Amino acid sequence: MVETTVIQSERLFPSIKPIERAVPLSLLDATTADFSSTTAIWLFERPDGVLEDEFDLFDHFRRSLHATLNHYPQWTGLLKSITTLDSARLEKETLRFPQHARRFGRVYAHYGSPQDPGVEFITATSTATIETLCPASRTKEEPLFDRQKVRLDSLIPSGRLASAITAVKKDAAGVLPPVFVIQLTKTACGGFALGAKIAHPLADIQSLAYFVKDWAKISRWHLGGSSGLKPIVQPIFEPERLDSMAIGNINGEDANPEALERIKSLPLHRYDCTRRQGDAMDGMGFRRPVSHYTVHLTRDQVETIWNKISNGDPKNPTAERISRHDAVLAHIWSCITRARKQQEDTGLVHCNLTYGTRPALHFGDDFIGSPTMNINIEMSGKELASAEIAEEQRTRDVAQCIRKTISQMSQPGAIGAHLHSVAFEKAPQRIWQAFLGSRHLIVTSWARVGIYDVDFGLNTPIRFAEGVIPDLDGDVLIKDAPPLDRMKKSSDRSAWTDDGVDVSIHIRAEDMDRLIRDPLLLP
Repeated sequence: MVETTVIQSERLFPSIKPIERAVPLSLLDATTADFSSTTAIWLFERPDGVLEDEFDLFDHFRRSLHATLNHYPQWTGLLKSITTLDSARLEKETLRFPQHARRFGRVYAHYGSPQDPGVEFITATSTATIETLCPASRTKEEPLFDRQKVRLDSLIPSGRLASAITAVKKDAAGVLPPVFVIQLTKTACGGFALGAKIAHPLADIQSLAYFVKDWAKISRWHLGGSSGLKPIVQPIFEPERLDSMAIGNINGEDANPEALERIKSLPLHRYDCTRRQGDAMDGMGFRRPVSHYTVHLTRDQVETIWNKISNGDPKNPTAERISRHDAVLAHIWSCITRARKQQEDTGLVHCNLTYGTRPALHFGDDFIGSPTMNINIEMSGKELASAEIAEEQRTRDVAQCIRKTISQMSQPGAIGAHLHSVAFEKAPQRIWQAFLGSRHLIVTSWARVGIYDVDFGLNTPIRFAEGVIPDLDGDVLIKDAPPLDRMKKSSDRSAWTDDGVDVSIHIRAEDMDRLIRDPLLLP
């Protein structure tokens, strides 16, 4: 039995005290205020002979984290929201916000004040080894890896994060809960695990991974004796840039009817998460036993899937080119649909894809926040999985549906219309654009995020990087697989699929049993 023992829990702050500020988060950030946290775990192998015996791993990470937080002060402060409709009762720090940021449910960061909770930094030890947590042979010998046999829960900080929309209470020491928690765990083999979770309005996985890579830059500099050039760390925390992409006047009294009309034609669900009646609860995955597997597709398997469908459709020569990501998603969605026994179902089933807006809005990877939304890709179960349709043609049709839907949403005007509508929502967190259950998937992609580009300068290859998503029927995460060459990084690849793809799948246990027996799952 694996045991994890906490050694110390402390609050860390920037080494340079920031000027007190209150910054409205973006309209899209506000929609994520009730989402689960953004959480990731990195498993690092034992440092390979570059450290002296007296090297203190915990102290090194503590000191380099202090310095890194100088560039992310908003993650050490408070997460708040507008909780009143009465403008006379607004908090003083919000009075200079633009009109749209002072509406009910809008979220903001307040930092540099005496009430800042800081980042919680936990150090711990574990009786597990890195090999126990993730065997080196996993991708070759266990491409269908049951994650419930070897859980990573103890490597994730267990404390509750602050929420922007629910009341927060001080602990016994009179300290408010943090918005960001990090746990560094030494393993029995001399390796270590880094677990991090942050409130979703402040960071999606792109932002969290960017922070960890910045932290790694500072770490390498410290290990070099801080004698060389100090690394450039310049994350962009400018939520107002995203809001400026909204069409029309979002500070006016009324929404633009044309913008509201346009979003009706966009591939967007609109669920009200406060309404739970009729059969809605029966479709939710948390009422059923759920299994969790990591499915590994090798590079050759990905190429096999992609090559069969990427050469164009002879029936539709003008169709858009399909990416490897489109192909992988089409393949997995079809297999899950078949496992759910929907291959003859003429009703719609839905892939709710988390869509990052940075590329479409020409924002770089350094844009910090949570500029994401969920788009609805839909087809009938029969179109997705029927044996009556040739496999190559069926997968091509699914991939083209995915590409067409993404292209429809990736136009700046479409995103701008969505931002406009969110600006006038009575409560941005109330409207959800995704759902779970037997007719739905929620698919998050970490492709090209660079989760294997983290190098703290300790000569420690990353054995595995895991995203932590809720264990509910229909949650799926697509990400890069670890480099086959232990000393290489994601950035050394010519394509993000060069070392294969890991797909983390959470579905109902009886459906998972059918999925892992499907002869088409691993080409």
